[in-house]
Order: sequence, then C-alpha cells, then structure tokens
Amino acid sequence: MIASFVVLTASLCGGALTASAGSCSEADVYVGGCPTSSGTVNGDGVDIRGTIDLPGSAGAGGSGGRGGSSATPPPPPPPLRDGYGVTVPVTLADLINFKPVAGIDHMEPNGWMVVGLDTNFYATVDSAVQTGLLLTLPASVRFTAERYHWSYGDGTSATRSVRGSSWVSSGVGEFDRTPTSHVYRTAGTYAIDLAIEFSAEYQYVAGPWIPITGTIPVSANRLVAAASDASTVLVGRDCAQRPSGPGC
Repeated sequence: MIASFVVLTASLCGGALTASAGSCSEADVYVGGCPTSSGTVNGDGVDIRGTIDLPGSAGAGGSGGRGGSSATPPPPPPPLRDGYGVTVPVTLADLINFKPVAGIDHMEPNGWMVVGLDTNFYATVDSAVQTGLLLTLPASVRFTAERYHWSYGDGTSATRSVRGSSWVSSGVGEFDRTPTSHVYRTAGTYAIDLAIEFSAEYQYVAGPWIPITGTIPVSANRLVAAASDASTVLVGRDCAQRPSGPGC
C-alpha cells in the first residue's frame, strides 16, 4: 500500500461541483495514480466523491495498481537451521595464532667466496602443518614457500621460484653454476639476506584445504662472508689438500 496525499480544489458551477487534484503529476498520470472526483451541492453542504488507484494497492476482487494486476510480495527467506552458519572469507590478518617458520639460508663455500666464481646459495624450509584456533574454531594451517628473495649485499638481488640445493645434492661440482648461485665481481665483505614468501591454506575439521589470498614474507638468517680473488683464497686454503682444485 502506497500512501498519497491529494489536495483538491473545488468550484461550483450550475449546482454541480467539479474538483481537480493539485498534486497530480505526469508521473502520477503514467502509473494511474491520479484521483477521479465529482461532487454535488447538497443544501448548505457539498458532497465530494472520489476514487484513486495506487500502484501496489488492492481493490475489490483482489486487483489493483496499473492494469488491475495483483502485486504479490516475495516470500521471506527461510530461517537458518541448527548446525548451519554463514562462512566469511578468511584473510591473512586472521592468522594471529599461526606463523610460518623462518627458513635457513646456506651458502657454499661456507663463509667465503671467490671473486669471479659462482657462490651457491640455497634455503631449507619447514612446511609442517600447524593446528590451533582460527576465528575461535579448531583448524589446521599449512604454509608453503612460494618465492625466495636474495639480496647479495653487493647492490644486486634476485627472486627465485626454487629454494636451491647443495652442490652435492644437485650433482654438480664445486663452483659450478646452479639455479640459485651468484657471482661476486669485487673483493670485500658482504651481508647476504634472504626473505621467503609463504602462501597459506586453512582447513577446518574434516573439511577441504582452502587457500587464503596473498603471501607472507618472512626473513631468514643473515649471512656475512668475505670475497677474495682465487690466488688468495684457493691457493692459501685448499691447494695443500686439493692440488687439482680451482686456482692451483
């Protein structure tokens, strides 16, 4: 039912009264919302009679509104049943009870580099599943290392999708190039930093693993190492035990 306030102005003409609606606009005319009225003089009084069809209102016989169609309101939504609830997206900010374990940065040779030869860097990462409360409910969270950001301390950096491995595990020789190795061009002491980006998934009891949008960067340990030329490093340190080594 739509309420409407109509201002009628009346005039007497030959014993009959005509009236018009002062609030009737073109829009009212279009939707059929203008009143129709008539009146007669009855002694000292005036009898005014009028009708109006309002959109959405029902008249006799259950019809109303434009074209006499019936306006039926939609049914209300069904109530939530016991055991059912509304699930909201979980974000990284909700993981206050969970944190990825920082990885460990390794290098070969350990603690020193040879200028002009590859130094091998690689990371080890713990990806164990953690359990705890997530949004007040028992849940499991699994962190996965996605990207590795190495800053080599010489003004260069690199982002890798692999964590790398030792020379022995890779099946290559010492100072060979690997997917995560780096070459220093100038002698000096360098600080090497590694940050690992972790993605996260969560699982409620007996439910599926659901990924969470975004990643969490976590810093690994800092390495500090000295780079020297081959004659200083290799001949002085290794050639006594390995005469066939590089630089000997």
